[in-house]
Amino acid sequence: MPKYRVYAVIDATKYVGEFEAENEENAEDLAWDNGDFHVSICHHCASEVEIGDPIRMVVEEVEE
Repeated sequence: MPKYRVYAVIDATKYVGEFEAENEENAEDLAWDNGDFHVSICHHCASEVEIGDPIRMVVEEVEE
């Protein structure tokens, strides 16, 4: 019987910042253009996880 290697694609989030914008779409554009996407993981996890590029943004309005 054949063997298969199977990988799970795990989603995670990272706080990118607060951006003043006219709407959520503009805030997302600003985040893509100006956000810091650097992520690091501990030595133990590094043997199990590969960090990729961001795939989407989640935008929430800041209540003041």
